[in-house]
Amino acid sequence: MTLNDPTNPESGEPARLDAEYPPPDPNQGPGAGPNSAPALQPPSHALQPTELPLYTWPPPHDSLVAMQPPPVPPPPRLLPNLGHTIIFGIIAGFTLITGALTTFLALMAVEHVSLHTFQAHMMHSVAWAIAAQAVWYVELWAVAALVFALWWGRSLFNGISWNGVNAGRWFFRLAAVGLATGALITLAGNFVPIPHATPILKDIQASTASAWVLMAFGVTLAPLTEELAFRGFLLPSLINAFRGMQRRGMIGEGTVRVLGIPLSIVITSALFAIVHSAQVSHAWGPVLLIGLVSVVLCIVRLRTSSVAAGVVVHASYNFLLFSALLYQTDWFRHLSRLKG
Repeated sequence: MTLNDPTNPESGEPARLDAEYPPPDPNQGPGAGPNSAPALQPPSHALQPTELPLYTWPPPHDSLVAMQPPPVPPPPRLLPNLGHTIIFGIIAGFTLITGALTTFLALMAVEHVSLHTFQAHMMHSVAWAIAAQAVWYVELWAVAALVFALWWGRSLFNGISWNGVNAGRWFFRLAAVGLATGALITLAGNFVPIPHATPILKDIQASTASAWVLMAFGVTLAPLTEELAFRGFLLPSLINAFRGMQRRGMIGEGTVRVLGIPLSIVITSALFAIVHSAQVSHAWGPVLLIGLVSVVLCIVRLRTSSVAAGVVVHASYNFLLFSALLYQTDWFRHLSRLKG
């Protein structure tokens, strides 16, 4: 039989081409024939195909989403803003009315006063006026705390940066700043025209009880509420208006620091002085000094990030002023000494 004859002459079946060539030894490599040398065997310590390490990227248990860098968190909310300050002003106006109404209803229930009598007492009685103002401030705090807690999703104290921890840590330094400011303002008062018979001085001279009530109010509720309004809402909302423009790419950080913050301090201090101008007969000298006091309070608020710190300085400043009156009048026993 030859390879060219496709059939077996004896059986007529096709010839098997592998008849003269047995199947290759599986232990021999490809191309090994019967006369070839035995194939080299791999060493026993070599890795078998099933033992080869798998180098895959990414790992099968990690998804591509998990391997992405974490998203950049959004910038913190700017609290408070000018809208919040406007709403606070509306709340202040509303509670002013409800505070007067609450005071009137309480006095009508206790002393059976008429509306005309109540109005007369509010005009001429310092104690009644302070009582009504205290009720107003308490209601203002209560309503503002409720409204802004619901609006912001955090407490009013957190939103305005009350930060009582810093005020407690630096209490004596802050008190010293307030006392020093009071001393400097008193000294500066000798170089500007100060009217002798101002409304605030007349209220103190009304009676010894009135003087003590004014002093107690001036070192507690008054600085507390004024700092809430001016350094808790107004000042940061003005600065945050510039911060908002910075985030939109309209201005840079340098503009905020050089222009935005100083201008916010000036506006806040001007409004603070205007609100107090009626107490000093609208005289430009004491109004200017009150504005300078506000500048100090604004700086304290910004440097300490604490409204509570401003309250300590403000209360200490007022305490020094009333202490001078205490000394001058022998503990408010001789109020006539305050007459020019």
